[in-house]
Amino acid sequence: MSNDPMRIHLSLVSHTNIGKTTLARTLLSRDIGEVADRAHVTETTDDYVLARTPEGCELILWDTPGFGNSVALAKRLEGRANPVGWFLSEVWDRVANKSLWLNQKALKHVKETSSVVLYLVNATELPDSAPYVSAEMRILEWIGKPVIVLLNQMGEPKPPKAEQAEVNRWKDAMSAYPIVSSVLPMDAFARCWVQEYALFDAISTALPEELHATFDALREAWSRKRQAAYSASIQAMAHYIEKLAKDHEIAESASVRDQIKFLGKRLGLFKNETLQDPLGAAQTALASRAADEFCALTDKLIAINSLTGKGVRKEILRRMQTDWKITRTVALAPAAIAGAVGSGTVSGLATDLATGGLSMGLGTLVGTIVGALGGASLAFAYNHQKGTNGNVVTWSDEGIRHFLVDAILLYLAIAHFGRGRGNWEEKNFPNHWNFFITKPEFDHLIKSGKHQADIDQVIRNILFKLYPSAKIQKKFMSPL
Repeated sequence: MSNDPMRIHLSLVSHTNIGKTTLARTLLSRDIGEVADRAHVTETTDDYVLARTPEGCELILWDTPGFGNSVALAKRLEGRANPVGWFLSEVWDRVANKSLWLNQKALKHVKETSSVVLYLVNATELPDSAPYVSAEMRILEWIGKPVIVLLNQMGEPKPPKAEQAEVNRWKDAMSAYPIVSSVLPMDAFARCWVQEYALFDAISTALPEELHATFDALREAWSRKRQAAYSASIQAMAHYIEKLAKDHEIAESASVRDQIKFLGKRLGLFKNETLQDPLGAAQTALASRAADEFCALTDKLIAINSLTGKGVRKEILRRMQTDWKITRTVALAPAAIAGAVGSGTVSGLATDLATGGLSMGLGTLVGTIVGALGGASLAFAYNHQKGTNGNVVTWSDEGIRHFLVDAILLYLAIAHFGRGRGNWEEKNFPNHWNFFITKPEFDHLIKSGKHQADIDQVIRNILFKLYPSAKIQKKFMSPL
């Protein structure tokens, strides 16, 4: 192990093609190395700074060559007095014995440099069905460095109990190896940054006491960076909600003559009559801006959380603003207009969005602007009050609540999107997330007017419900 007290070395180790480089990209929040669906993509041991203190302490993450044919290697080493020493002293041809040559490079690095080994496994496999795991654990035992087992390729985020059951299965399998200090979920595609706090706790436990002071300083530096990204995300969401809550349009009141014509058109009269619908136009303008604001929020959250990609294209949204068809289907008495939540304006909007083929996960843009804002229900709700120049059209409390739900689901999706996955893609979110979003919390948020603090508390509560073990990390997630 390196004797430099200012540097702590974490080594990603696994069987070949398990996802070390992909996970390294996610943990580092930047693209490194090469990712490909083939064996032995990584042929060198490469180091990257995961955290650094102002005093010059560094937490270094190493990407190493993957083990290949480890079962045969373990058999070759068994029975020798110094199996690792013998293996490292041999000369292996990088062409004729490529697997042994790469194994040698990985083991030499672990023996000489590693402070803690982060051993990656494919969680879709049963421990008993992956014989290379036990072979590689025996090899690592001969070296004797502490090992943290990370479960990769776990699929989409699962409810806490289901995820814990999967972790327990691997804990039971790894209990046979004294060098294993922890078993943690850490999917390169779907991990949440909250889980990284648990990883840092596990690293602290695995390190020798003489490195604790250095590691505590490094953990604090890393935590500040994570907290800054979290705080910026909350601020972006609060700004988004505040803009929508203040947004409004003036809709000139329809004359008595126009109201009669609207009613006649509903009854099948005046079929060729072209009528202006000030209220429908106001609704369309509000919805257009809401779509643009959601797109802008998506881009901000992607950038803040060190991902790449973009939300829905702005040019499509601009085109939609003129493509929507407005058809009134409600009575035009002033009282009816005031409560026209499920008007033809909304149904026409839904039709045009759907035929536009736009998608946006969490669900889709249709789900966000129509389903979430509303369809023919309370989601696409608005208030209007009489103004000096007509009716002032604004979003209702129920409409704002649905905007909040979408913003929080969007944040959760981005927080679970590992950089190793590539550019941001909008997909359907796990159903169990909905169970952690309760209406009272949002009602309080809307009424309090303290959007930033309240959004922070709501998301904090959700994350701690999704990851109960993260409760011990509240000291690292201080309120804004």
